[in-house]
Amino acid sequence: MIYKNKTFSKEELKGQDFKGDSFISCKFLKTNLDFSSFENCKFKVCDFSGIYFRITSFFTCSFPGSKLSNLDFTDVLIKKCDFSRVVMVNCIFQQLKEGSKYRRKKFNLKGCRFDLAELPRTVFAFCNLSKVSFRKANLKEAIFEECDLVETDFSGANLAATGFDNSKIDKTILDLNGFISFGNSKGFVLSQQMES
Repeated sequence: MIYKNKTFSKEELKGQDFKGDSFISCKFLKTNLDFSSFENCKFKVCDFSGIYFRITSFFTCSFPGSKLSNLDFTDVLIKKCDFSRVVMVNCIFQQLKEGSKYRRKKFNLKGCRFDLAELPRTVFAFCNLSKVSFRKANLKEAIFEECDLVETDFSGANLAATGFDNSKIDKTILDLNGFISFGNSKGFVLSQQMES
């Protein structure tokens, strides 16, 4: 089914399952997505401002041009989603152990993409981001805390003031500007060649 230019009410999607649906220029303002699932869905230029997630799942979904800022994905299951070209400012990606409000469990985001995404001040905590692509993403002031970044691709990404606290970095891909930004964030500066 195709939903176009629709504004969803607060409880309209609660507990609903969607497969292969397209949402174009839709608004999910303060919509409750408790127990809702989306599989093979496309959200094109949609606004998720103030949305409420609880036991919500997104499998093989894409969100081109959509706004998902200021959201907490703690209670969301995400598998193989394409977040390329999204605006996700000030979000948090983490999962907590069942029955705990503080103890984290690994959030597996392998198979997801964040190419050309706007992700300033977004936090990825205890996430498996191995082989995930952040090519040309804006990650200014983003935080990767205790994440697996094995073979993660940050080519062309803005890494100014990005933190990688206690993250596993192995064969992680950076371009020259990424190396410089990473070095600067750790207190390194480029030497100036002395003129003779």
